Amino acid sequence: FVRGFLPGVRGVLDAFSRQMTADGLLAAPDGWDFIDWVPGWEGGMPPDGAFGVSGPVQWQLVLALNQVADLEEWAGEPELAARARRLSEELTARAAAAFWSEPRGLLADDLAQTHFSQHSQCLALLGGRLSDSHQAQIAQHLWAAPDLALTTIYFTHYLFETCYLLGRPDALLNRLNFWFDLARRGLKTTVEMPEPTRSDCHAWGAHPIYHYFASLLGIRPSQPGFSAVRIAPQLGPLHAASGSLPHPRGSIRMDLRREGEQLRGLVTLPEGLPGTFHWAGQEQTLAPGTQEILLVGTLRNAA
Repeated sequence: FVRGFLPGVRGVLDAFSRQMTADGLLAAPDGWDFIDWVPGWEGGMPPDGAFGVSGPVQWQLVLALNQVADLEEWAGEPELAARARRLSEELTARAAAAFWSEPRGLLADDLAQTHFSQHSQCLALLGGRLSDSHQAQIAQHLWAAPDLALTTIYFTHYLFETCYLLGRPDALLNRLNFWFDLARRGLKTTVEMPEPTRSDCHAWGAHPIYHYFASLLGIRPSQPGFSAVRIAPQLGPLHAASGSLPHPRGSIRMDLRREGEQLRGLVTLPEGLPGTFHWAGQEQTLAPGTQEILLVGTLRNAA
């Protein structure tokens, strides 16, 4: 099923290659280059996102190229995987040179370096090809810079992915206040955009369900097709968490309790699904069936 779509994926990437400027950056593709419903972004497009060269658009392509590389590797096309990784590395180098602001320790959204957003920082970090210095500075300033354009409802998925990458479950839980507040506002479904909104039932606002399992409980595939699982919970201030995640072979069930530096609980994997459990620098091999988790380690406190 997946292999059948790869020729189309390659065609899409080739189409973007025709949009490159003489400087090797991606010019705004024709059409509505929507990124997020950020107040102040016309039509949801970032600065220079309609007709110029925009930072978030570069980093979105970097991230897509990395994902394509993984797909090509899985599909038995190592040469195409290497090409996608090369293109990702080259675009990262050019975009970092063009958009990096040393005084801010952040990536700008525009070549004039007058606009900055969480969007550029998150996509670039998730791309995984920035220098260690750039990654460290972005991680330091992402939460503290007062003038960053903030992600809104759907794009906060990428912010939550960044929270997991950086080990900041506290920041993830803090941003969930928007969703916790929906019921108080009389809403029973997730909205599309910040007020004034025009839709009271938008599926893209439901990603906190994914992140409860994938980020807080930390249940993620470690092999293609979810043939193995890696569980690395990030509970933050939570003292307990539990859940049952559907899997093609059955259900992955967890019930965790944290007491100081000790984590204990039960994990159940369906038949035929191997896995590993990671917490505070400790690793435990998981087998199908129910097993007890009892790990002690020193958790890094978020700044």
